Amino acid sequence: MTQRMKKLGVALAFIVCMIASYDSNAQKIGVMLGYGTDVEQLGLGVNGEFNINSKVSVAPSFVYWFVDNASVWEFNVNANYYFTKAGSADFYGLAGINLFNAKADGFDGESEVGLNLGAGANFNIGKSWEPFTEVKFVLGDADQLGLFFGAKFKLR
Repeated sequence: MTQRMKKLGVALAFIVCMIASYDSNAQKIGVMLGYGTDVEQLGLGVNGEFNINSKVSVAPSFVYWFVDNASVWEFNVNANYYFTKAGSADFYGLAGINLFNAKADGFDGESEVGLNLGAGANFNIGKSWEPFTEVKFVLGDADQLGLFFGAKFKLR
């Protein structure tokens, strides 16, 4: 693990802890599987969601893309705005920041920053977890459409 990734991990842990302490009733962490159109591969990720109020949440995530002969990952911090929170699905729009990093074997790594825009839905199934789906477009040097699905686990 590189020094840069360690620092990023510490920063992510700090952000998650600060947000989690804000409203302990609105915590979710999850896992997700995705496909990226630029990397043309599957990715596996973890995410969190922490409510600021009834309509807005902060959602950090980390995705590792399975690219041959390279280490490719992205870190995101999005703000989710819920249009509806009733019935069987909660629909939201998202906007945020993306940090994309790629390092091919034998070459120096490259990091790029972009803007996330997208939408998603959490499906209320009446359990301590909920399936979700999300579509996100990254605008920047690493333009990419990402399609994700997974599960968020309610911590409380």
